[in-house]
Amino acid sequence: MKTNGFNPVAVRPTSSPGPRGAFSLIEILVVIGLLSIIILGLVAMFSQTQRAFRLGLSQVDVLESGRAVTDIMNRELSQLTPSLVSTGVNFYASLESVAPLVQELPGNPAPGRTNLIEELFFLTKENQTWTGIGYYVFPTNGGVGTLYRYLSNSPFGQNPALLYNSFHRTVADAINRNVFTNFNRILDGVVHLKVRAFNPDGQWITTNNLRNVFVREPRNALYAAGESELYRFTNNIVPGSVELELGVLEDRAIARVKAIRGGTVAEDTQSRSNYLAHESGKVHLFRLRVPVRNVDRTAYP
Repeated sequence: MKTNGFNPVAVRPTSSPGPRGAFSLIEILVVIGLLSIIILGLVAMFSQTQRAFRLGLSQVDVLESGRAVTDIMNRELSQLTPSLVSTGVNFYASLESVAPLVQELPGNPAPGRTNLIEELFFLTKENQTWTGIGYYVFPTNGGVGTLYRYLSNSPFGQNPALLYNSFHRTVADAINRNVFTNFNRILDGVVHLKVRAFNPDGQWITTNNLRNVFVREPRNALYAAGESELYRFTNNIVPGSVELELGVLEDRAIARVKAIRGGTVAEDTQSRSNYLAHESGKVHLFRLRVPVRNVDRTAYP
């Protein structure tokens, strides 16, 4: 049959591609692995951020508490006043009868730092009233305790020596009978409270070469050379300035120390000391030098 020179060619219809199949098992495993790595990274980052936030809060609390206490002690010590009575104790500082806490320092495990806890008492006067102020750390299980502040008053005509005697009787009642008369709790986690006395010229008082001043050299070998284990100023003499060192443990470390239990009292105390010996990085130290306003320079040769 004629087709006017045109030969029709049978054209095969092209088939359109069908829908592609689902992801393969390998592709799914790769995606799951990548997502797992991303999630683990996010969790680790969140955990570190949360840890840093909590650590920052703990340090802020310790720093605020330490500053508040040192501000109080600074204000009170600057008002230290001589009693002008031979039996009146104007200023007293002595080592408490507890075992000092020794802590390792990073890069210097021995001998490390020795934390000492001392008791403190001094007199101030306002108008016609004597005020006895004292600081004592109760208890010191394993080298950590709570700082208490003692406050008592007496009229000007009364012998101020009675305030010093009352302070020691009250300390004995607190230790033996758990009765804290005239004591107020002001700071937890105290591991170090050290006092040094200086004359008006800024020289460290370490010997008994002053009238109405008694200084006792260390009987405890853990004191550094030249330290003084006890100060007692009476009559008309007071220190020209007083240096304070206060060491405070972080809250999380305090909670850990309190959680260490399970044996006898002696075993618990030793376990707490062993734990704290490696936690020097969690102790915050505060140091200040307090000039005394009412110092009488004629009392010094």
